[in-house]
Amino acid sequence: MGILNLTPDSFSDGGQFLDPGAAVEQALKLEADGAGILDLGAESTRPGHELVSEEEELRRLLPVLDRLAGQLKIPISVDTSKAAVARAAFDRGAAILNDVAALSRPGMADFARAGDFPVVVMHGVAHVLPEDDARPSETIAAWLAARIAELGLAPDRIIVDPGIGFGTTRPQDAAILDHLAPLVALGCPVLIGLSRKRIVRALHPDLDRDEASARMSLQAWRNGAAILRLHDLRAFRRLAQGIS
Repeated sequence: MGILNLTPDSFSDGGQFLDPGAAVEQALKLEADGAGILDLGAESTRPGHELVSEEEELRRLLPVLDRLAGQLKIPISVDTSKAAVARAAFDRGAAILNDVAALSRPGMADFARAGDFPVVVMHGVAHVLPEDDARPSETIAAWLAARIAELGLAPDRIIVDPGIGFGTTRPQDAAILDHLAPLVALGCPVLIGLSRKRIVRALHPDLDRDEASARMSLQAWRNGAAILRLHDLRAFRRLAQGIS
């Protein structure tokens, strides 16, 4: 899953792809680099981010979706927690809903129930892990199982994301990545998004951030992750080809 942030304030690439032309160019590059999904987000979720209005999120997102129409061969995932934004994105070709708030905000659960598309349910915003939790994978898996049951969506529509870096400590992040089995046992594809996050720098301070992200993502895949969310796929592609 290639990341494309249409924001001025994302932690690693804020402002780079605000221009729709630059965003489309990057989208096509991510596809050429091997992305199987393009994840578009128009509101930052970095620590300390400010919420933006529906109107502003749509202003950033819709011109890019309009320009991408008919150009991509891979599905588009929209990274939003707002029902109006999700609805408009799906009207313009989005095929996957990626909601960091686990469909907890007004209208999102109803929107998901009314459709027939994959939904990423992420831990970390609607429920924050206690700082002293020494078994984070088990706690997150239990919360996700309860949330999935509450939503009432068909299991084959659900993708789960433990929310690396969302209200977790670095030791908890490392423990989750090392022990994905409780999440895999839910029976849904597991998405891991660790690209360029603090855990990457904490564990690999001497490596380029994309090289470190690639190494850690590959390890997550070996531990059972099915979808890897990355800003730059070239480093991962080189690494994966080297072991194939």
